[in-house]
Amino acid sequence: MLSLFRKKAKVCVHSGKFHPDDVTAVAIVSLYLGRAVEIVRSRNPEDWAKADYVFDVGGEYDPARNRFDHHQESFTDKRENSIPYSSAGLAWKHFGDKVAGSREVWAKIDKKLIQPLDAEDNGMEIYHPAFAGIDPYEFSDFLHSFNPTWKEAKRESSHKAFAHAVAEAKKMLVREVKRAKDNLAGEALVRRIYAHTADKRIIVLDDAYSSRHFIESCPEPLFVIEPHAETDRWYVNTVLAGEGKFKRRKYFPQSWADKRDGELAVVTGVPDAVYCHKDLFVAVARSKEGAIKLAELALLDHTK
Repeated sequence: MLSLFRKKAKVCVHSGKFHPDDVTAVAIVSLYLGRAVEIVRSRNPEDWAKADYVFDVGGEYDPARNRFDHHQESFTDKRENSIPYSSAGLAWKHFGDKVAGSREVWAKIDKKLIQPLDAEDNGMEIYHPAFAGIDPYEFSDFLHSFNPTWKEAKRESSHKAFAHAVAEAKKMLVREVKRAKDNLAGEALVRRIYAHTADKRIIVLDDAYSSRHFIESCPEPLFVIEPHAETDRWYVNTVLAGEGKFKRRKYFPQSWADKRDGELAVVTGVPDAVYCHKDLFVAVARSKEGAIKLAELALLDHTK
């Protein structure tokens, strides 16, 4: 019964415009504690002294006392890849293991969500846009968007907006942890299937496992066959070449481009062939056998 009346942990961050790192730090420690926290947004040292956790303010990095600022000159901690820590990275470093549930999941979230956010907060560029003025919309952009606009500032408190941003950050973290766990479980199954496949150019999966990264790390696969999660169709996916996000190791024959149903069946000789994308990176059949036949035919094509 006493646990029902536990005092909320007091978490302090700076006041004023908030940033993705302090939002995410509060989200992480709340998930770590397994309960809602009392958020204090202040630059007053008296408030820092009363807090159980202090992030992104206070001029101290002292994990033993739950003080996690990174702005002071004495703080020089960086990862091996040279990306420095923000308060989000420090929160994930010290509390993320419990949130993630395993070190493997922790590392995936650190790489996918936390490190890009840390880099942005520290003014470090981690990519160069291919098109001027066109940038990816990132997790940090999403969290920035909760700061009230100039029209909202007079009627909506920054504290309320901060709490809203923290709630959304928690949802994102929980979802990405779930995805990472499921992807790792799927990858283990794909590794087993790969090991027992004789001709590793064509990998046939019995479910839509998240296999992309493992398959791309193997030199042989050209096609991956898997059932579609929401239909009774089977997809034949080409494997990325590792030279960007779109180039493939092998494509389907040019004569299959944008062919559908009867047309594709005539061109391929596969009765249940359904569709081939115009860019030749995915084809579809109604059966596993049809999908395998499409992949086998594509192996014989040497034009692309």
